[in-house]
Amino acid sequence: MSNVPSDSTTLNDKKKKFRMPGTPALLLCITLFVAILTYVLPAGEFDRAEMGDRTVVVPGTFHAVEGNPCGIGDLFSSVFNGLVNAAELIAFVFVVGGAFYIVQSTGAINAGLGALIRKLGGGKEFIMIIVVMVAFSLGGASFGMAEETLPFVALCVLAAQALGYDTIVGISMVLIGVYCGYSAGPLNPFNTGIAQSICELPTFSGIGLRIVLMIGTLVIAITYTLIYAKRHRGGDQLGDKEIEKARKEAELLEMEFTKLHKVVLIILGVTLLSLVFGVIKFGWYFAEISALFMAMGVIVGMIYYRGSFNKTMDIFMDGAKAMTIAALIMGLSRTILVVAENGMILDTIVYGISIPLGHMPETFTACGMYVAQGIINFLIPSSSGQAVVVMPIMSSVSDLVGVSRQTAVLAFTCGDGFWNMITPTHSVVMATLGIAGTSFGKWFKFALPLVLIWSVWICIILVCATVTGYGPF
Repeated sequence: MSNVPSDSTTLNDKKKKFRMPGTPALLLCITLFVAILTYVLPAGEFDRAEMGDRTVVVPGTFHAVEGNPCGIGDLFSSVFNGLVNAAELIAFVFVVGGAFYIVQSTGAINAGLGALIRKLGGGKEFIMIIVVMVAFSLGGASFGMAEETLPFVALCVLAAQALGYDTIVGISMVLIGVYCGYSAGPLNPFNTGIAQSICELPTFSGIGLRIVLMIGTLVIAITYTLIYAKRHRGGDQLGDKEIEKARKEAELLEMEFTKLHKVVLIILGVTLLSLVFGVIKFGWYFAEISALFMAMGVIVGMIYYRGSFNKTMDIFMDGAKAMTIAALIMGLSRTILVVAENGMILDTIVYGISIPLGHMPETFTACGMYVAQGIINFLIPSSSGQAVVVMPIMSSVSDLVGVSRQTAVLAFTCGDGFWNMITPTHSVVMATLGIAGTSFGKWFKFALPLVLIWSVWICIILVCATVTGYGPF
């Protein structure tokens, strides 16, 4: 019998060898590509000016500067610099992840979820998905909730798997839900607030159309998630490891829901309410939110483990340790921005994208702005960072082509927020996938069709805004 493989066998082997790169490999490949661009694209930058407590780009000041191509040493050191650049968010993930793990270790969340799931049996599981997505969207819409969702990722993934769904459903409940509100930005200070300030518009003016936008995108997102959940329900859709993991988690959900568990969940509930109040009322950010969750973890541990501070801290360290991969991925996602900035091509790319917008038909200029923002978001995933670089340019472009500045702001918030779902440089997305143990390739396959559907709805809104002269009020 011949040992020579048949053509069909060879083809099958080739198919098996090809697969989507893992998230770390993908990020480093993109970093390498941007490093090559520093040799290809002309170096340039805009002048900057102080505007209140922000430094913004001065439109019409783009000029050539001496290039600074990324060398081999710069390329490898960009990993370290990216980690340093993301240090604040990484520290936040470690502290909050460790503190939240203390709560998880008590079994209160599992027991409470088990009780809730039993009540939502008999085909009512979809109610949980709807309620959770609406709740997170309101957080994103009102106080710009984004990084604050990370502590909830593991919880929602566990809930989704307990209901018989895969991890994508759990991630979608959190990530897609919050960005429906964040991206439409009715009251989001990080995108709408800063952008309107730069464009000299009344803060949070034009809220009506943004609420309409948010409702539409949320309805689309919920419908899309429910359809996916229905199609991918059941053990036959999971791999062997996922089935075993889901089985073990299902067993955990069968534990008795004790009075002590209820006390733990009450403390968790008070913490979350305090989080919302602190962010809205006092503008809490990483340091304050980390302190809040650290206090919660210590209190829960001391109560549940009968005053054993040593055991509480051991569990905290275990939880922080579990966040290592997510933290490293966040740092790797920042290396791309580091290389583009140091290579002096970031402003060149922004300037090049803005040029065609001045030559588009007025009705569709806003749609072009939306697409341009989505592309720029790949390099500048920070809402506030993108606003100070892009909005001075986009506001000038809108004045030239007859599109209102309010419409330009709306195009910015949509391109900044909704495209985050398919942007591998966005730290919140990458951290969420790291916590959930899901590859970017699998997530991208799920999110891309949703972003395309969203884009149709967004362009309809932007065209209406352009035709009606969407103004400051």
